Amino acid sequence: ESYVPRFTWHAFRYVEIRGCPEKLPLDAIEGYRLNSDIRPVGTFSCSNEMFNRIQEMVEWTFLSNIFSVQSDCPHRERFGYGGDVAVTSEAFMTNYDMATFYAKAVRDWQDAARDDGMLTDTAPFVGIQYCGVAWAMAHPLLLAQIHRYYGDKQLIEEQYDTAQKWFDLVISRNPDHIIKRGLSDHEGLDKAPAPAMVTPLYYQCANIMTRLATILDKDRDAQRYARLAERIKQAYLEKFLAKGHGVFDPGSQASQSFALYCGLCPAGEKDAAVKYLVDDIVALHKGHLSTGIFGTKYMLDVLSTQGRADIAYTVVNQKDYPGWGNMLEKGATTLWEHWRFSDNTFSHNHPMFGSVSEWFYKHAAGIAVDPEAAGADKFIISPKLTARLDWARATYDSVRGPVVCDWRKEKGRFFLNVALPVGATAKVCIPADDTGGVLEGNTPAAQVAHVRFVRRENGLAVYRIDSGRYAFSSVYR
Repeated sequence: ESYVPRFTWHAFRYVEIRGCPEKLPLDAIEGYRLNSDIRPVGTFSCSNEMFNRIQEMVEWTFLSNIFSVQSDCPHRERFGYGGDVAVTSEAFMTNYDMATFYAKAVRDWQDAARDDGMLTDTAPFVGIQYCGVAWAMAHPLLLAQIHRYYGDKQLIEEQYDTAQKWFDLVISRNPDHIIKRGLSDHEGLDKAPAPAMVTPLYYQCANIMTRLATILDKDRDAQRYARLAERIKQAYLEKFLAKGHGVFDPGSQASQSFALYCGLCPAGEKDAAVKYLVDDIVALHKGHLSTGIFGTKYMLDVLSTQGRADIAYTVVNQKDYPGWGNMLEKGATTLWEHWRFSDNTFSHNHPMFGSVSEWFYKHAAGIAVDPEAAGADKFIISPKLTARLDWARATYDSVRGPVVCDWRKEKGRFFLNVALPVGATAKVCIPADDTGGVLEGNTPAAQVAHVRFVRRENGLAVYRIDSGRYAFSSVYR
């Protein structure tokens, strides 16, 4: 006999079966694993086996939270929270084809919007409404990302008025350009006051709205939102930056990462801001993070783009509290809601900290869809090498075709294999002691058709490449 429910499903880790006259062998018990029909498009692996286990843990978490909505957890609330989407959408899109699923999510937010245009914390709306900008921004953020990854301009045309009505309402309620209320770095370990921590997200939204307006050739709107972004930036720096020290209130890993990631840090303060962030991680927290869901995503990216991928590696590689490795050490098979283990309060299946998978693809392996892309027509191939990672490989089946980035270090040389589909170009950053020693196959890269040298920066030789397959190598110590 078999019993299969047709109208409900349950998330579980352990099963108890009662009433059987004899003990059942394990192979007699079968469960049906369910999720919405999203196609896997990404693979990642590297020489650090714990990173591979974390990636697997992320995938299980993502799949068990995809049932019509991207849920916060599959066993308790099952709500489509905007904050969870905002911090994991790129990780989801790198692992799975989310084009139609996220288009549906955007329409859910439009459908749930209040009469005055306010976007809700969850979509569908369930009556929870206190999180604010960081959760509502999922709507315009997804519009920009869906265009970037999948080239869907029509969805922006359909949804622009909804995004604009919400954002203009937010503008009208914050005339001094400082956000007073709302959740920010949820589940972080440091204080995260709304004015200092949500205002950067408001600035990010202004830039997103500028981009959406530009895509639709709404020049007046684009100019208005760009001017607003500058006013938000000025107000934020005036109120929250300790000038000359590169410290952003409240002086935490998250506040530093928010300012740097969102583009609020002045050029003259950037070195000090990064140093303060690194010192906080290394000296104050002994190589550990203290960030929540936004700060974790932003911090890993900031460290990697600002030349401190070694610190990002150290943070992800920790096996004790707090970190992903600690979850594994405690027997986790899916991501936790909170960094600390909980036996009766916090969920053990929450996708919020799954942004680490984005870091695996973008920085450990080196595949990223360019921020200026439309339908994945531009990529950035830039592995961030650290002393403790010997090789990494990622594939991404984009809307234009497969992208491959496969690198290794071997006896003082760096080897990078890249595949790029027709219709796409890429910026490739190759660690090299000397650009003259960079080869494609057995030929100096500068002499190869479709490989154009751009510049040398921070120990990297930067090239532009067209579609095709490439085998780069360089001297690197």
